[in-house]
Amino acid sequence: MAAAWLAAALVGPSWSMPAGMLAGMFAGMGLGLLLMPLFVALFGAMEVMLPVMLTAMLSGMMFGMAGAMQVPAASTLLLGGGAIGLLVLLLTYAVDVRLHGRTR
Repeated sequence: MAAAWLAAALVGPSWSMPAGMLAGMFAGMGLGLLLMPLFVALFGAMEVMLPVMLTAMLSGMMFGMAGAMQVPAASTLLLGGGAIGLLVLLLTYAVDVRLHGRTR
């Protein structure tokens, strides 16, 4: 959600969509890099890095392009960023369980 807010705040309607997408992607990934150390010590590097970076990159790209078209509403940023984050989290853990199997 934070990456969506940052991308929408950074990119304005005067930007082109590819430039907004790239700026949003880099802004989201930079924000992910700054926030990641808070949780790596608690949960482990791979359990945090993959979902955080994918979520930040996808949210930044999506809302960077949306910001290039029009200024997105706060509810759109909240719901869209949260949905992307939840989907990425579920997908990464499903792939992890599929690759490594369930542990007890």
